[in-house]
Amino acid sequence: MAAVPPSITLTRRRVRSASLPQIQRKIAVVIGVDRYADRSMPQLDNAVADARAVAQLLEDRLGYDSVVIPDATRAGVVRALNRLAIEAGPNDSVVVYYAGHGELVPATGLGYWQLSDSEAQRPESWLSNADISRLVRQIGASQVALISDSCYSGALVDQRIRGSNEQVDPQAVLARKTVVAMSSGGNEPVFDSGKNGHSPFAFSLMNNLDRLSRWQPGGNIFERVRFAVARELPQRPNYGSVAAAGHQAGGDYLFEQRQLDGAGGTP
Repeated sequence: MAAVPPSITLTRRRVRSASLPQIQRKIAVVIGVDRYADRSMPQLDNAVADARAVAQLLEDRLGYDSVVIPDATRAGVVRALNRLAIEAGPNDSVVVYYAGHGELVPATGLGYWQLSDSEAQRPESWLSNADISRLVRQIGASQVALISDSCYSGALVDQRIRGSNEQVDPQAVLARKTVVAMSSGGNEPVFDSGKNGHSPFAFSLMNNLDRLSRWQPGGNIFERVRFAVARELPQRPNYGSVAAAGHQAGGDYLFEQRQLDGAGGTP
């Protein structure tokens, strides 16, 4: 696992065991922002720690090559996603995780990520959902999941995907282009801390991924995360497709247990 400021470089590691060998490579870009240059914006306590913990879990239990970008700037995130579009192949699986401030413009319904150089009174310094979708659409991987632990992040979701007890054919799912978003809330503020040094959403997500056996659809993982968070807090996590980024109907993200040899990525 590498901490990467301006761009990303990933070392490909050999797969030791995989529950879904059809997936060739798994890549995670994990972003956490605690410190904001604009002092009118509240500083956060756990976003970077959550990002590091999520990345470590994705590496150790799910076999991702991961990079962490702490206190990322807007330009740094754009560069990382552009680089990811070059790195990822058609049979790969990608996670983009963000923890930090978010905002919603009521007049347009458009949500935003606020990176470390964002200014509270300058929306043009934020990164909009439309920009995120455009950047993610360039990623050629058949499986892409956006996970956003930020206020008002539910605006990323177009159409909700529910968990199901029905048997899922992984080959059929992997044949479709999947771009989904999992958010820590809907169109409301969310909590940054409260669970063993992590946000409630990050804690529940990591807990469920750590207990993963073989593989499961993202919709099923989400239902357990949603239940755990919503029963304790007034925030309502969301999960669903991102049509603007290329999602095809019938697709879902498949979380898979996998082990790799060797160390993580290098800067």
